[in-house]
Amino acid sequence: MLTTAIAAGVLIVGPAITTTSAAPADDAAGSTFTQRSPLRVLDTRSTSPVGAGRTVTIDLASRVPATATAVVLNVTGVSPTASTFVTAYPGGTSRPTASSLNLTAGEIRANQVTVALGAGKTVELYNNSGNVDLVADLAGHYATGAGSKFTVLAPNRVLDTRWQTPLGPGGTWTLDLRNSVPASATAVTFNLTATEPTTSTFVTAFPTGTTRPTASNLNVVAGETRPNQVTVALGADRRVSLYNNSGTIELLADLTGFYTPDYGAEFLPLPPTRVLDTRVGIGTGGPAGPLGPEATLSVGLSQDVPLNATGVAMNLTGVGATVSTYVTAWGEWMIQPYGSSTLNLVPAKAIPNAATVAFERDRGIELYNHRGSTHLIADLSGVFVVPPTDCAPGCVRAWGDNAYRKLGTSQTILGSSTPTPVIGLSGVRQVVGGGWSGGAYALLEDGTVRAWGDNGSGQLGNGWTANGNGSGSSVPVPVVGLTGVTAIASGGYNAFALKSDGTVWGWGGGYLGTSTYDQSAVPVRVPNLTGVVAIASSGQATYAVKSDGTMWAWGWNASGELGIGSSAEYVATPTRIPSLSGVVSAGAGSNSGYAVKSDGTLWAWGYNRDGQLGNGQVCDPDETVRCESRVPVQVSGLTGVTAVAAKYTSVYALRTDGTVAAWGVGHRGNLGDGVDHEVGYVARTPVAVTGLTDVTAIANFEYGGYALRSDGTVWAWGDNMYKSLGNESVYDYTATPVAVPGLGGVSALGSSYQTGYAVVANP
Repeated sequence: MLTTAIAAGVLIVGPAITTTSAAPADDAAGSTFTQRSPLRVLDTRSTSPVGAGRTVTIDLASRVPATATAVVLNVTGVSPTASTFVTAYPGGTSRPTASSLNLTAGEIRANQVTVALGAGKTVELYNNSGNVDLVADLAGHYATGAGSKFTVLAPNRVLDTRWQTPLGPGGTWTLDLRNSVPASATAVTFNLTATEPTTSTFVTAFPTGTTRPTASNLNVVAGETRPNQVTVALGADRRVSLYNNSGTIELLADLTGFYTPDYGAEFLPLPPTRVLDTRVGIGTGGPAGPLGPEATLSVGLSQDVPLNATGVAMNLTGVGATVSTYVTAWGEWMIQPYGSSTLNLVPAKAIPNAATVAFERDRGIELYNHRGSTHLIADLSGVFVVPPTDCAPGCVRAWGDNAYRKLGTSQTILGSSTPTPVIGLSGVRQVVGGGWSGGAYALLEDGTVRAWGDNGSGQLGNGWTANGNGSGSSVPVPVVGLTGVTAIASGGYNAFALKSDGTVWGWGGGYLGTSTYDQSAVPVRVPNLTGVVAIASSGQATYAVKSDGTMWAWGWNASGELGIGSSAEYVATPTRIPSLSGVVSAGAGSNSGYAVKSDGTLWAWGYNRDGQLGNGQVCDPDETVRCESRVPVQVSGLTGVTAVAAKYTSVYALRTDGTVAAWGVGHRGNLGDGVDHEVGYVARTPVAVTGLTDVTAIANFEYGGYALRSDGTVWAWGDNMYKSLGNESVYDYTATPVAVPGLGGVSALGSSYQTGYAVVANP
């Protein structure tokens, strides 16, 4: 046992251990969650305290179904006679050398614990030293079969009463989560922090509209700051009530996930496993030592959790803090949540808190310490997993970069050269991708739409937003309220849907064609636009082609990308491009627009520094005169054009003879013309993509393109730094198209920034 003498007394924490367990299989499945209003299942104050080295058993057989695998408990230690720690573990199993709750003599402290059920549906609570009363409140259980799944989020501050009014004695604060979770959500998990209490008090979280339970979630004494993770069922209108018993108090809440039966990850309980202990160097990647001020520690978990993990549940403990400080936990590759905290520490105390941490594209976490220095301990208790699915008719396979989980395959990886099924999709007609941190979208044969990836601007269209913190969904979710959709378009932080009645609907990060630039987490109709037959969008500028051959545009216009001849930087609502007629389809580049006309010609407008307009215009390298056209100009030398792909700085056109032309930026194989052009080379008029015939569809990513041939195979060219070619035989890039191995029976193509998608009609 480690005993550390610190200023005010003796601090006892769990032992410094070095044992770990093997990670579950990469295709591991888990259990789903059933929430409940807090139910007290243990209170030793009515019997006798738990002595030193003794355990108390919680029998949950009558409280959970026979299929239950784990429970969520709020465990409170009351008035220990000595500093101690408490360990929760499955009944009938060996006690692990991890701690769940750390206490100093005389205090009352709670910590949420997720623990696997043991023999007879029991949980054991072990007390190390002195006598202590233990209280446990059941918040829900995990079980095989029907239930809710979990979407893990980066910490998102949804409440801070310090900017409003403190909560008074006997008062209740209603936490409104309608903008932060979907309408289908049944429960949420958040880190609840109390600060500046004027007296000792407790806080209870419960579903709004229900009777307040006798349970407590957070116990604090006057003047301290203390957190505790809370899992609570949602009440009326996706609200949670927070009750304060005495004095006044400020409350903060950082949302870390929600449960819904519609989609998400299952929970796989694990034997408590110590994955970090800076006292002995476990998980530090180097020598032992405390984490210093304003320092960040990366903790890799690839050896502890499976490939299909979306996040973890763990107990995080701070030991030996030299000054009062806070610690924040978040997933590697995610944006540091500067406004959120996970653990609040003071000197001379070992302080624990449960932490739920989302993964982005790597299985690891970041830990930031604000002031002074402190040791940190992390005990892994479970992992959230999404089992892989097979490829059914009309499935989508994805490859390339996995930033913001754009692959949708449930794999927590940087990227993949292997086209892998997107989770749960079948019967797909069209697939498109957004920008670097946009979403990806699939149009189903039934006219509905699914989305996955980032949701910082509401671009998933599922009725909630992650408020720009890099969170979203690693699996497809329904875009709410859309039926009868015939086409979809995206290129940035928003998306658009064309319905069979000729109307257009948009959602996500602004530029939606309404009279304002506000974002929307649900589809809204683009006003005064009917009779539409085709759409395209770059995210900043969007285009609609009407059945009469006219073309309309709205959004960003700094480089003339709307083609309307105006010098205005923004145009909020659809405006006709006056010089165009006979248009049958459209394309959208990052700063340029395109129109395919019924006579097979292609017209372009907008920025032209990189030759995007394909009209041969020579630009001043210093751009003394800005290289652009604010009205459409004809792309030189192209006839028989049927489609254009133009998201980025290279543009591709498909012709009726099944060949592909390219122009724009030419280095790293962008043009696919078989020539290894030097950096800075620009093709200002179209050149032929070499070796491609019988092409039926095209798409492009940041530095390259894709072509679908009539035999159902997919070919790719350009940059392969992020595995965008789906072909491991290309080390860096290729200027000659290569086949994407393992793809056949493909009926449609799509692309994101550095990611490819293929609809497989016949797997």
